[in-house]
Amino acid sequence: MNQCEHIQELVSGYIDNELTQQKSQKVRLHLKECDSCRKIYDDLIAIRQEMGQLSYPECEESKIEALMNEPTSKLFGVIGWLCLTIGLLGFMIWQLFVFYTEPGIVTWVKIGVLLIEVGVLSLFISVLRQRLIARKTDKYRNVKL
Repeated sequence: MNQCEHIQELVSGYIDNELTQQKSQKVRLHLKECDSCRKIYDDLIAIRQEMGQLSYPECEESKIEALMNEPTSKLFGVIGWLCLTIGLLGFMIWQLFVFYTEPGIVTWVKIGVLLIEVGVLSLFISVLRQRLIARKTDKYRNVKL
Protein backbone atom coordinates (compact mmCIF):
# COMPACT_ATOMS: atom_id res chain seq x y z
CA MET A 1 0.00 0.00 0.00
CA ASN A 2 1.51 3.29 -1.03
CA GLN A 3 1.51 6.48 1.02
CA CYS A 4 -1.49 8.06 -0.74
CA GLU A 5 -3.71 5.00 -0.27
CA HIS A 6 -2.87 4.91 3.42
CA ILE A 7 -3.58 8.64 3.84
CA GLN A 8 -6.84 8.39 1.88
CA GLU A 9 -8.05 5.76 4.35
CA LEU A 10 -7.31 8.18 7.21
CA VAL A 11 -8.83 11.34 5.72
CA SER A 12 -12.36 10.72 7.01
CA GLY A 13 -11.05 10.07 10.53
CA TYR A 14 -8.91 13.21 10.22
CA ILE A 15 -11.96 15.31 9.34
CA ASP A 16 -13.90 13.87 12.29
CA ASN A 17 -10.95 14.35 14.71
CA GLU A 18 -10.83 10.62 15.42
CA LEU A 19 -7.12 10.10 14.78
CA THR A 20 -4.26 10.14 17.22
CA GLN A 21 -2.09 13.25 17.27
CA GLN A 22 0.65 11.43 15.39
CA LYS A 23 -1.65 10.21 12.61
CA SER A 24 -3.35 13.61 12.34
CA GLN A 25 0.00 15.28 11.88
CA LYS A 26 1.00 12.71 9.27
CA VAL A 27 -2.22 13.36 7.31
CA ARG A 28 -1.89 17.14 7.65
CA LEU A 29 1.67 17.11 6.32
CA HIS A 30 0.75 14.81 3.46
CA LEU A 31 -2.24 16.98 2.47
CA LYS A 32 0.08 19.99 2.16
CA GLU A 33 2.24 18.11 -0.34
CA CYS A 34 -0.22 15.96 -2.32
CA ASP A 35 -2.80 17.57 -4.61
CA SER A 36 -4.63 14.29 -5.20
CA CYS A 37 -5.20 13.60 -1.50
CA ARG A 38 -6.03 17.26 -0.81
CA LYS A 39 -8.72 17.04 -3.53
CA ILE A 40 -10.26 14.05 -1.75
CA TYR A 41 -10.08 15.94 1.54
CA ASP A 42 -11.76 19.02 -0.02
CA ASP A 43 -14.48 16.85 -1.56
CA LEU A 44 -15.23 15.20 1.78
CA ILE A 45 -15.38 18.59 3.51
CA ALA A 46 -17.79 19.84 0.82
CA ILE A 47 -19.99 16.76 1.22
CA ARG A 48 -20.02 17.19 4.97
CA GLN A 49 -21.08 20.84 4.63
CA GLU A 50 -23.83 19.95 2.14
CA MET A 51 -25.14 17.22 4.42
CA GLY A 52 -25.19 19.65 7.33
CA GLN A 53 -27.35 22.07 5.35
CA LEU A 54 -30.00 19.53 4.41
CA SER A 55 -33.43 20.13 5.81
CA TYR A 56 -35.95 17.46 6.43
CA PRO A 57 -39.63 18.18 6.01
CA GLU A 58 -41.63 18.07 9.18
CA CYS A 59 -44.56 15.72 9.30
CA GLU A 60 -47.70 17.11 10.84
CA GLU A 61 -48.57 15.62 14.20
CA SER A 62 -52.01 14.59 13.01
CA LYS A 63 -50.49 12.62 10.12
CA ILE A 64 -48.11 10.82 12.46
CA GLU A 65 -50.97 10.00 14.81
CA ALA A 66 -53.06 8.69 11.92
CA LEU A 67 -50.20 6.49 10.68
CA MET A 68 -49.53 5.07 14.11
CA ASN A 69 -53.17 4.25 14.84
CA GLU A 70 -54.33 3.22 11.39
CA PRO A 71 -56.68 0.23 11.76
CA THR A 72 -55.38 -1.43 8.60
CA SER A 73 -51.81 -1.42 9.93
CA LYS A 74 -52.89 -2.89 13.23
CA LEU A 75 -55.01 -5.52 11.46
CA PHE A 76 -52.12 -6.58 9.23
CA GLY A 77 -49.87 -6.84 12.30
CA VAL A 78 -52.33 -9.17 14.02
CA ILE A 79 -52.83 -11.20 10.84
CA GLY A 80 -49.08 -11.45 10.37
CA TRP A 81 -48.51 -12.79 13.88
CA LEU A 82 -51.38 -15.26 13.52
CA CYS A 83 -50.11 -16.55 10.17
CA LEU A 84 -46.58 -16.88 11.49
CA THR A 85 -47.74 -18.74 14.61
CA ILE A 86 -50.09 -21.08 12.78
CA GLY A 87 -47.54 -21.73 10.03
CA LEU A 88 -44.76 -22.48 12.51
CA LEU A 89 -46.93 -24.84 14.54
CA GLY A 90 -48.26 -26.54 11.41
CA PHE A 91 -44.77 -27.05 10.05
CA MET A 92 -43.55 -28.51 13.32
CA ILE A 93 -46.50 -30.93 13.51
CA TRP A 94 -45.91 -32.02 9.90
CA GLN A 95 -42.23 -32.51 10.63
CA LEU A 96 -43.04 -34.69 13.65
CA PHE A 97 -44.76 -37.17 11.39
CA VAL A 98 -42.39 -37.02 8.44
CA PHE A 99 -38.94 -36.52 9.94
CA TYR A 100 -39.23 -38.42 13.20
CA THR A 101 -40.93 -41.46 11.71
CA GLU A 102 -38.24 -41.87 9.02
CA PRO A 103 -36.27 -45.04 9.91
CA GLY A 104 -33.18 -44.04 7.91
CA ILE A 105 -32.30 -41.07 10.12
CA VAL A 106 -29.99 -41.71 13.07
CA THR A 107 -31.48 -41.14 16.53
CA TRP A 108 -28.88 -38.57 17.63
CA VAL A 109 -29.72 -36.44 14.58
CA LYS A 110 -33.40 -36.59 15.48
CA ILE A 111 -32.59 -35.53 19.05
CA GLY A 112 -30.39 -32.68 17.81
CA VAL A 113 -33.09 -31.39 15.47
CA LEU A 114 -35.66 -31.71 18.25
CA LEU A 115 -33.49 -29.62 20.58
CA ILE A 116 -33.09 -26.93 17.91
CA GLU A 117 -36.83 -26.90 17.28
CA VAL A 118 -37.65 -26.67 20.98
CA GLY A 119 -35.15 -23.81 21.31
CA VAL A 120 -36.61 -21.89 18.36
CA LEU A 121 -40.14 -22.50 19.56
CA SER A 122 -39.24 -21.38 23.09
CA LEU A 123 -37.64 -18.18 21.79
CA PHE A 124 -40.62 -17.51 19.54
CA ILE A 125 -43.09 -17.99 22.40
CA SER A 126 -40.93 -15.79 24.64
CA VAL A 127 -40.90 -12.94 22.11
CA LEU A 128 -44.62 -13.30 21.43
CA ARG A 129 -45.37 -13.28 25.17
CA GLN A 130 -43.19 -10.19 25.72
CA ARG A 131 -44.91 -8.34 22.87
CA LEU A 132 -48.35 -9.16 24.26
CA ILE A 133 -47.36 -8.03 27.76
CA ALA A 134 -45.67 -4.88 26.48
CA ARG A 135 -48.74 -4.06 24.44
CA LYS A 136 -50.76 -3.72 27.63
CA THR A 137 -48.18 -1.93 29.76
CA ASP A 138 -46.11 0.05 27.23
CA LYS A 139 -45.55 3.43 28.88
CA TYR A 140 -44.43 4.91 25.55
CA ARG A 141 -47.52 3.84 23.65
CA ASN A 142 -49.16 7.29 23.71
CA VAL A 143 -45.98 9.34 23.39
CA LYS A 144 -46.23 11.96 20.68
CA LEU A 145 -43.41 11.90 18.16
